[in-house]
Amino acid sequence: MFYEDEDKGCCDNNDQDGCCCDNNDQDGCSCGCDCGHDHDHGTGVITMTDTETGEEYSFVLADDFMFQDEHYCVLITADEDEEEPEMVITRVVTMDDGTEGLMSLDDDEYDRVYTEYERLCEEDEEDEEEDDDEEKG
Repeated sequence: MFYEDEDKGCCDNNDQDGCCCDNNDQDGCSCGCDCGHDHDHGTGVITMTDTETGEEYSFVLADDFMFQDEHYCVLITADEDEEEPEMVITRVVTMDDGTEGLMSLDDDEYDRVYTEYERLCEEDEEDEEEDDDEEKG
């Protein structure tokens, strides 16, 4: 299944500062990328359309990361009717018109990418714990 990204939430246009957005000014960036600048992640809603059914879905960009030379976005469902938000990982692709879009992953790719994302999250948690221990000690 393929989704078209209607609100550019993540990108891979890295500049010399390591920022991947086109909005890089003195105040940092605002694209929702994971570039290390001080900005608010997850505030923009991405509306995507299932190209097979035409149905629209809303997501919040929670994170993005690189894995095996591919750029992935972690999205959280933004449907208020849902009791429990769901996480979805998509791959950033270049559309025929040159814009960026998001593509859903097949089961094998999803399993590999999800495992890597879990590893990255665990690594971040360990780093945070080490930082907390250093501050206390």
